[in-house]
Amino acid sequence: MKRKILSTLFAISCLISFGQLNMTQLGQLAYSKNLNDIWGYVDTAGNEYALVGVFDGLSVVDVSDPASPVEVHFEQGVNSSWRDIKTWGRYAYVSTEGGGGIVIIDLSPLPGTITSSTSFTGSGYSFSSVHNLYIDESGKLYIFGADNGAGGAIICDLTADPMNPVELGRYDLNYFHDGMARGDTLWGAALYQGKLYAVDVSDPANPAVLGTVSTPDQFTHNAWVSGDGETVFTTDEESGAFVTAFDVTDMQNIFETDRVQSNPGSGVIPHNVHVNNNFLVSSYYADGVLIHDAARPGNLIEVGNFDTSPSHSGDGYDGCWGAYPFLPSGNILASDMEEGLYILEPDYQRACYLEGLVTDSITGLKLKNVNIRILSAEISTTTAMDGTYAFGTVDSGMYDIEFSHQDYATDTVRDVELGNGQLTTLDHIMSSWFTAIQDQISPDQPSAYPNPFKTGLTVDYYLSGPVSGGASLGVFDATGRLIEEFPLRSASGSVQIGKNYPKGFYLIKIGNGSGMIKTLKVNKQ
Repeated sequence: MKRKILSTLFAISCLISFGQLNMTQLGQLAYSKNLNDIWGYVDTAGNEYALVGVFDGLSVVDVSDPASPVEVHFEQGVNSSWRDIKTWGRYAYVSTEGGGGIVIIDLSPLPGTITSSTSFTGSGYSFSSVHNLYIDESGKLYIFGADNGAGGAIICDLTADPMNPVELGRYDLNYFHDGMARGDTLWGAALYQGKLYAVDVSDPANPAVLGTVSTPDQFTHNAWVSGDGETVFTTDEESGAFVTAFDVTDMQNIFETDRVQSNPGSGVIPHNVHVNNNFLVSSYYADGVLIHDAARPGNLIEVGNFDTSPSHSGDGYDGCWGAYPFLPSGNILASDMEEGLYILEPDYQRACYLEGLVTDSITGLKLKNVNIRILSAEISTTTAMDGTYAFGTVDSGMYDIEFSHQDYATDTVRDVELGNGQLTTLDHIMSSWFTAIQDQISPDQPSAYPNPFKTGLTVDYYLSGPVSGGASLGVFDATGRLIEEFPLRSASGSVQIGKNYPKGFYLIKIGNGSGMIKTLKVNKQ
């Protein structure tokens, strides 16, 4: 997986065995009803809280002592399987698809008793149900998926009076299921279009689309931008889908740099991804919470996981709904729909990055679909269209790296040192199949003339042993693609080839149909 053009589109790593890696459970709080999303809050005394979406309201839980979480407030709400929470200053904003608008709760009395809340249903853009919220660093509230217009994004200001948002404008070209904003750019997840949108919101009354790109499974659920603003990460809420990285340095040319999935082949569904100090923290339904090192956006590597839902696996909308990684303590808050609230301590460990280029020993051409394995770790990837690869492991050490391809001799590079947070570049040259079978070639090697050639080429061949009906002469281009094939009726003879070939290297493979293979390389100039 490599950040060069589109080289990662088909290079998917086999990931670490799943269960519990670099995360420790500190505490848990069970609920009698199903949970949904989660957020965090810190009061003026430094106490930490989980704001937990429950089927019938919002649960405020003191997690300052992670081993003994205590619910200190419950804000009754309409029944809904969807509830999203965000904070601005000392206020919590809670949306639901059950109706009633957005509930705004004054959290300032904490650690005392919360007494004040209100609801907001808009004025110029009135609404009742809302799917999701985001509040940016300047106090702009983005309301996604409301029952107003197309359900894009209603933009409000919270700075004048946080309990009474002021509408500034609306993006309404299409539905946004979720999104986030930084500066003047809104990143919208257009679920039903399967696209990520970049929207200029410098003038909230007149938003304008800057660029868009389709996500791999075309069911774009959420989006989160990196700290440097150069990469946006998305999830597709589909069976066996991906967390995907997009380079957004040019809004007119947004392109994928990498994609990863949990337990390839299991069908598990990703839900939401957040970025914390170049780590991706994802809620991944039946697989719980995952952490990927995203310091190199073209080489996402899993470095942590915790299964919050041991009774569920694979496909299905069970397990971890949300994971909040932004508490000052560094603890992660996770809401598992069936198992309740988890307080987890992560060990954010940088990965060992292994990247390189694989080429042909004769032609120097870049080779795609070469399989590379870190042997003792049983982690693998394949080279992309441009011959590059990028993957790695969470554990440092000395490793043997295997390179294999059906048309090349398998090679193993011994004792490659991989270190946490370090990039190891390992380019490799593969010997083609004709080089690998030199020990089969007898003195009656076929000849070709003139070589190099500019027009036609004559190949004289001599076959030892019996010639069966399968005897043939095949011409392959430098990528291994068969160009022409001629059946051979006798043990010796000549074949004319090459008149209409493009310039380049070609491999000629001659077989007697019963195992004897002879080869030679020719060059058209």
